[in-house]
Amino acid sequence: MLDVLVVDDDPGVRDAVSGALARQGHSVRLAGTLAHARRECAQASPDAVFLDLRLPDGDGMDLLAEVRQRAPHVEVVVITGFGDVDLAVRALRLGAKDLLEKPFTNEQIAAAVQDMVGLATVVRRGEEPGPARAPQLIGASPALVAVCREIQLVARTPATTVLLLGESGTGKELAARAIHGTSDRARGPFVAVNCAALTETLLEAELFGYEKGAFTGASSDGKPGLFETADGGTILLDEVGEMDLGLQAKLLRVLQERAVKRVGGLKERPIDVRVVASTHRDLAALVEGGRFREDLYYRLTVMPITMPPLRERAGDVELLAHYYLKTIASELGRNGITGFELDVLERLRAHPWPGNVRELRNVVERAVIVARGPLVRLEDLALGGRPGGTGRTAAGRPASTAAVVLELPDMRLETAERALVTRAMEAARGQKTRAAELLGINRATLYNKLKLYGLAGAEGEPQA
Repeated sequence: MLDVLVVDDDPGVRDAVSGALARQGHSVRLAGTLAHARRECAQASPDAVFLDLRLPDGDGMDLLAEVRQRAPHVEVVVITGFGDVDLAVRALRLGAKDLLEKPFTNEQIAAAVQDMVGLATVVRRGEEPGPARAPQLIGASPALVAVCREIQLVARTPATTVLLLGESGTGKELAARAIHGTSDRARGPFVAVNCAALTETLLEAELFGYEKGAFTGASSDGKPGLFETADGGTILLDEVGEMDLGLQAKLLRVLQERAVKRVGGLKERPIDVRVVASTHRDLAALVEGGRFREDLYYRLTVMPITMPPLRERAGDVELLAHYYLKTIASELGRNGITGFELDVLERLRAHPWPGNVRELRNVVERAVIVARGPLVRLEDLALGGRPGGTGRTAAGRPASTAAVVLELPDMRLETAERALVTRAMEAARGQKTRAAELLGINRATLYNKLKLYGLAGAEGEPQA
């Protein structure tokens, strides 16, 4: 079931579209103005939008551009009753998925929404359409979709060793669980162990088990290790780069022989386990420095998958923020909190997220706890360790696109203005409505300045 927003100033059109969608089992929200539609998108990002381009308080094309910029996973079907070819072409170039020309039939609405179901599955489940067995990988950015495809591929080969790479907080364990949950091993156990949390002796005993009297304090009955516990399933060796060299040699033998020998034992026990290892370290550099075995490195990198940092997942921040808000609000019994104010979403998008998805979840949880109204406000955020903070970039400058440093060849006003307009267009990724908002001017003024300074994007735009 999709959450669909229908935006049209004609009540008859709204009723026709919403009725057809409701009969297909979809959840429908209605808006008759551009302002109302923006509020609905701010409170909770929809899965799809049916959008009339001619609205009483503005141009629906602006909303199309905003939706494609902020939440590229959301599919937009444009409603038009004017047969305007130029308008239709502009809408398709901005990223509209389809056009629906008035008058239309229920069958045309059904056909327009049919392809969206598969995409929403990717967004919500982190996988392509199929059995909903894996944990949720939330996002629709090209970087995350590429990871999901790699997970699907390796899930089909249940014995293949996988190495998950990426910064802390990017979701490596969640990816490991997705590999397990979408494979033929899904009914078997999933066992995770943090290799950095235990001493060498304890980690060896935990991984391989031990026999009776193997060491002082050992159980009188002995104990199976985590490899044996994971038999028929998957074991995740988290932070494998922290493992001692001596233990690395024993892990290599397990991978080669598919058998384990308990500490103090004499016989090897066969195991059927997929090994998934993860690390935020550069293993190749560790190999070069003599701190990680080269043969183990090549054994682990049969199928390396790199989890992208949140700063490289354009469009996913807002999607994740809404997902965590809904989930956490439900967990904490604060269901009255339904969304974010628009300046909050802008601040979230501008933050560099050094702690990645884990940091975002913590920020949203704190905001849900302290929020006093239905929408999270700017003062409810704690970015960079302080309420309402903006965080800092790697260079120590504010992360917000509202604060920039301009390097100018001279002090002339037009030089500074040209540089500022250029920087705003870069920050908005060429999206003129967004660039105009950052500059605090209207679109017509922005178009005039682009033309005045001969900047890209001025061609073919209306002038004031």
